[in-house]
Amino acid sequence: MSKPSTSFPAPMVDRAAVPVWDWPVRVVHWAMVVCLVGLVVTGLRKGDAMAWHMRLGEVLLALVLFRILWGFAGSGNARFASFLRGPRAAARYVRSRLKPPHEIHVTHNPVGGWMVVALLVAMLLQATLGLYANDDVFWDGPLAKTVAKETSDLLSSIHRRLAWVVVGLAAFHILAVFVYLVAFRENLIRPMFVGSKRLPAGFGTPEAARASSAKAIALLILCAAVVWWIVRTTPSAG
Repeated sequence: MSKPSTSFPAPMVDRAAVPVWDWPVRVVHWAMVVCLVGLVVTGLRKGDAMAWHMRLGEVLLALVLFRILWGFAGSGNARFASFLRGPRAAARYVRSRLKPPHEIHVTHNPVGGWMVVALLVAMLLQATLGLYANDDVFWDGPLAKTVAKETSDLLSSIHRRLAWVVVGLAAFHILAVFVYLVAFRENLIRPMFVGSKRLPAGFGTPEAARASSAKAIALLILCAAVVWWIVRTTPSAG
């Protein structure tokens, strides 16, 4: 569980590497990054690239569904309950960053936790809208024909505009990571690769980052199957 501290961060020599992120969180995180980059590139290129755009959108939808469910059924640190806090906690954390003593959090801080939720919700909505979108020329989303053309056009318009919201949130997230690296000398990138984070004694437990591989794989397969079923078996309204 995320345990904040109101003391100054301990010197790095007094810290130890503690597991904080399970492998499903890390793998899905970087898979979503790859999908987002691919979606931006293919969305801008259009044309034949739209075939890959739709495939990547379906993959992203499955990944986002998994991460949301894993936020309730995953390891202790992966669960939303371990890092989501109220407005007061977020405000207190911001104050601690502007003026020491700094709070320490095992996983996401109170502000970062809500950024994660915002990104997941935005990506979920964007990927879902993409299923009903069309480009008015060659390409239709897999569910575009299940709604009226006017509805598909409206959803397509929202899809195009929401894309910039997703890009903006992702860019802000990346900027924040680099601010922490440069200004606060906190490397938030490395833990998302290796799974561990250097923390003072008493912060974090290995058990909180321990995940059931069988449950993770089964849940990932289930999410992929649900997306496949929706996309491939829903009859069109043609």
